[in-house]
Amino acid sequence: MEYKMDLEKQENELRSDPLAALLRENRPQPTGESRAQVLQTLHRIETPPWKHPGIFIRRAPFAFAAACLVLLLLTTGTAYAISSWLHRDDYKPGNYIGTPSEQRTEASYIPDVEKLVRDAAPQSERCRIVMLPEMEDVAALNEWRVKMGQPEYNEADWAWVREIRPEIQEVLYDGSTFAYTIRLNTDHAEAFSSETHGTQWLDACTEHTIYADSDQVIGTIHGQTNLMEETLDAHGITLNTSENLSEPLQGNGRIFVTAEISVMDANVDSMAHVGLLGSIYYTFSFDVDGALKAADASTQTAERTLSGNAVLTLDYDTMWNMPVSLDGVVLEETVSCRSTGVYLSYRVKEAPENWTEQMKKSLLSPTNERGKFEGMSVSYTLGGDATVYEPPFPEITVLEDGSFAYTVILPFFPSDYEMLKQQGVTVHLTLHAVDSFNGEPVDAAWQAIFPENGFDLTTSYQPLISFPLELP
Repeated sequence: MEYKMDLEKQENELRSDPLAALLRENRPQPTGESRAQVLQTLHRIETPPWKHPGIFIRRAPFAFAAACLVLLLLTTGTAYAISSWLHRDDYKPGNYIGTPSEQRTEASYIPDVEKLVRDAAPQSERCRIVMLPEMEDVAALNEWRVKMGQPEYNEADWAWVREIRPEIQEVLYDGSTFAYTIRLNTDHAEAFSSETHGTQWLDACTEHTIYADSDQVIGTIHGQTNLMEETLDAHGITLNTSENLSEPLQGNGRIFVTAEISVMDANVDSMAHVGLLGSIYYTFSFDVDGALKAADASTQTAERTLSGNAVLTLDYDTMWNMPVSLDGVVLEETVSCRSTGVYLSYRVKEAPENWTEQMKKSLLSPTNERGKFEGMSVSYTLGGDATVYEPPFPEITVLEDGSFAYTVILPFFPSDYEMLKQQGVTVHLTLHAVDSFNGEPVDAAWQAIFPENGFDLTTSYQPLISFPLELP
């Protein structure tokens, strides 16, 4: 299929997108003090679970049990390979190609996912780079450069950015996850390193992406993006972008994707549009049919009926515990078995009349923007072993009817199914409620206002339901 779409038309589509306009033109520009506060907040939100004492207390026994299981497997010769699940505890499809292919070890290499990546068959199409002097807001951006203590844009300083040559490396698409890596080829790659940046510390991020089928624009994608510093060498660095899609990409055959990559001068601002030096409009294509065929998904649904009494922790302007009856709560479960893992998704299908939307959300919210952990969790055991494994944190999405869906991905792949069916996989749904706040025990009637200087909490277990996982 010949690619006919005018690149400038694509750029206009990107720039006229309402969300893009809100993020780019109307984004408030923070002061240095407020940026520091944002960074502190992000650090607290993104602190790994093991740095939260309550979480460590809750999960430490699992880590010890996993270590014991390794010894057990080595001494008993259990058929299922250790690497088949013990080294997949942080697996998510969007993160898989975040590890360069040459760095994937025996433990992290997954043949089923590799086939999907290979069958996407990405190809470079074209590239255009627009630098600051060619932008409509050049005067305002230069004013910000001076305001932040940097010199006005000088072509002699930044001409090398025009020579960056993007190159698509890998694409992973399975119908719900879309991820790709682009190599930014340049002899000035050290400018993107936080360790060796000197006076030119640059960042690069994918603002957003549009995709097209032939000459028809189909949609816009906004994803998470980051530079992979472990890929840095004398000739380039790799940019990783991923997005969890609310619906599959439309179109057939080769889909053409244009990524708008912003090159930012972090000495001006590492978090805002005011540091923009240039925009790279890079187009690549991939075989959407080949990717979906390799994904090979099968889906089934079931209902999980809850019962008994429990304590639910709710969170709005304050946090409080609430004793509830689970009688009449029915979860709709969707199990999707794909080449990229087994997706378990839950939503509240039925609930008693006195259950509010906030209560339903709290049931399906194991974490939130403050880095706390309360609500439902999904874990699993293998065979008759008591070791409990937890997949990475779930994705919480808002459905069309306003309800919430909770999805986790179990690191099981088609090549694992036969062995797993022999062993048996049991899924456990568990509810967590706060049982201590800042070191003080709390009860089912507890409530608290969030202190300005932060807080710490621990949670207690309340088993909901366990059931065997049915695999194809």
